[in-house]
Amino acid sequence: MTTTQPAFSYTHVAEADVPAAAIWALYEDVSTWPQWDRQAEVITRNGPFAAGSTGTMKFTGQDPLPYRLIKVEPQREFVDETPVAGLVVRVSHRLEPLPGGGLRITYAAQIDGPAGQAARIGPMITADFPQTVAALIALAAGRGA
Repeated sequence: MTTTQPAFSYTHVAEADVPAAAIWALYEDVSTWPQWDRQAEVITRNGPFAAGSTGTMKFTGQDPLPYRLIKVEPQREFVDETPVAGLVVRVSHRLEPLPGGGLRITYAAQIDGPAGQAARIGPMITADFPQTVAALIALAAGRGA
């Protein structure tokens, strides 16, 4: 069996003393996304926060992009998939409870398609992951569970 490597991948990991339920509530309520993702202007979702649901993401200076939730495990992980300029961008948002308390939050992007194009677009998509995760943690900490 042959495994194809993504044309681009990037992972950002942060740890915080915040309940998974507080982070998950912000994920589920797409109207909050612009509060913790400074690039997001408007996010829509058609249907429940479940695998198969679709919507659009409008980022600063860009046309709206369609996305699909391809995996949703409540309070553990969701993965969205977005076609962008001939590429397929998948972003996994994982929540892992830490043994001593707290939470590990992992954002992992994988881009499939032409390598040169992915290498140009990938860093633009992922550059703000550290700031986005930090803002998500701060907002969740302020709201509690």
